Amino acid sequence: MRLISSQPHQEHTARSRLRVTRWPLWLMLLFSASVAACEERAPKAGANAVAGAGSNAGDRARASQRADYSVRGLIVVLGSSTAAGIGPHNPKSAWVSRYKAHLSEQFPNVQLVNLAVGGYSTFEVQPTGFVPPPGRPAPVEGRNITFALGLKPSAIVINLPSNDQARHYALAEQLANYDRIAALAAFAHVPLWICSPQPRNFDESAQLDDLMRARDAIARKFAPRTLDFWTPFAAANGFIKASYNAGDGTHLNDAAHEILASIVESAQIPEQFAAAPVP
Repeated sequence: MRLISSQPHQEHTARSRLRVTRWPLWLMLLFSASVAACEERAPKAGANAVAGAGSNAGDRARASQRADYSVRGLIVVLGSSTAAGIGPHNPKSAWVSRYKAHLSEQFPNVQLVNLAVGGYSTFEVQPTGFVPPPGRPAPVEGRNITFALGLKPSAIVINLPSNDQARHYALAEQLANYDRIAALAAFAHVPLWICSPQPRNFDESAQLDDLMRARDAIARKFAPRTLDFWTPFAAANGFIKASYNAGDGTHLNDAAHEILASIVESAQIPEQFAAAPVP
C-alpha cells in the first residue's frame, strides 16, 4: 500500500493561507499610502487658494502691524504748483498724495491738509493783515500761514519752488517773508519744514543765480528742518535734468515726485511728534 505524504498538501495549504493573509495587508498599505498622499496635497492646495484670494488682505494686515497708532497730529502743507500736484501725469504720483498715503499706512492718526495753489509766491502765504509792498500780491486768507496755524497743526511744510524768481522779486523780500512765517510758527510752537527751491529752466541767468542763492540761504537759515528739493533734479547750470522734466522746464515729472515724497518721508516728521496714548 502506497503511503501518500501529507507534506505537499500541508505546504500548499500554508502557501494559500499566506497569500490570503498577504492580500489584505497589501490593500491596506496601498490604501493608507493613498490617504496620506491626499491629506498631504489637500492642505497645500487649500493654503495656496487662501493665500491667493487674500493676498491684499495679508498686505493690509502686515501694514497694520507696522503702523504706529500712538502718534497723533496734523501736518499742513503750504505752497504752489509742485505741492498742488502739477507736473505728474497721474495726480496720485504727486509728492503730497504719495506722502499722504505714506502717513495713512504708517501713521493712521496723523492727518494732512494741503493748502497749496499753483502760482503762489512767498507773498500769498503771508499772515492775514500783512500789507505787501507795491506791486506784490496780498496774502490769501484760507491758504496762508494764519489759516494754517488756526488748524492747530503739529507741523507745517512749505514748498515754494521758484515763483518769486520768476516774478523778479528780490531775494531779500523772499527771505524776509520766510522769516515772518518762521517767527509766527515758532511763537505757536509749531515746527516748520521749508523745502529748498527747485531747478527751473529760466532764460535769464540772473534768475538762475538768484534761485541758487535762495537755495543756499534757506539751507543755512532753517537747517536742520530744510528739505533738499534741488540736488537730485538739478543739472550743473540750474536747469531741470531731462529725466525729471515734466516737459515745460518748470515742473517735475512723476519720477521726480516719487523722490520728493521719499525726501519728505526721510525727514521723519511724525516721528518727532509727542506720542499720545491710544484710547
